Amino acid sequence: MTDESAGATLQSIRACFDGAIPAMMATCAADGTPNVAYLSQVYYVDARHVALSFQFFNKTRANILAHPFGTVLVMDPITIGFYRLHLRYLSTETSGPLFEGMKAQLAGIAS
Repeated sequence: MTDESAGATLQSIRACFDGAIPAMMATCAADGTPNVAYLSQVYYVDARHVALSFQFFNKTRANILAHPFGTVLVMDPITIGFYRLHLRYLSTETSGPLFEGMKAQLAGIAS
């Protein structure tokens, strides 16, 4: 496998966000301790933003709130290419169109 991240846009790797292959997220605690967790959902929002579902991983959430940077590894289910997303946490949504869209996609992944 090769990392195909260079030059890729979120739009060009939309297949990575369909939930077929779980993503992995790496974060660091405030003391520098690394943590890696699988994500059930990386949700495409727009050309510069993705949203992450934080169910089932309290440590990752605590880390991202303490240090708002993380790296997510996603894989294209067709080409098997993988992409590293270097992310900065902006906000948490608990209602609204984005929340409902993620909720619906997560229900589809779970079924």
